[in-house]
Amino acid sequence: MQKELAAVGLVLCLLIFAWVSGVFGSDDGDAVGVPFPEFSAVADDGNTYSLDDYKGAPFIVLFSAEWCNTPCHATMHALNSTLNAPVVVMSTDPAENPQGITLENWHERANEYDDDENGTGQDLDFPFMKGVEAAGSIGISSSPTVVFVDENGRVVSNHKGGLHDADEIRTYWESAGGTV
Repeated sequence: MQKELAAVGLVLCLLIFAWVSGVFGSDDGDAVGVPFPEFSAVADDGNTYSLDDYKGAPFIVLFSAEWCNTPCHATMHALNSTLNAPVVVMSTDPAENPQGITLENWHERANEYDDDENGTGQDLDFPFMKGVEAAGSIGISSSPTVVFVDENGRVVSNHKGGLHDADEIRTYWESAGGTV
């Protein structure tokens, strides 16, 4: 009986940990309704992007980190294959090149995620940049977290954890005023 109770306790602890860490994905409504913070950052393509570049139309920000592989890369490719929408990828890691990974390396690795044995797959036409301050100002702490922003620059919804379901992506996008 004690072993069974210990096993049940262990399973409950693991489920709670998974839920808290965003493994299952969840809506994180803390920033909903607030303006997306001003930002200006140089991306992996050498261009400087700011909030002004995106105002007037809905857009998506994927908060990730250079070292985040499968859940982040899969989410990037799901967004890319589901929508034709402006997406910005922002790193939440404050290190300049964490684990020796530059913004350019990060983008290349993300592009290669879905490549087959011939090296063909989707190319992600998103700018990859640092976004530590933006993430902090709206309480983003998990990678990946996908933020949907409306044409007025307000956060409409966030999804904490991997986001892969095309219908769910379209629903979030439409709630931000995007069209499919």
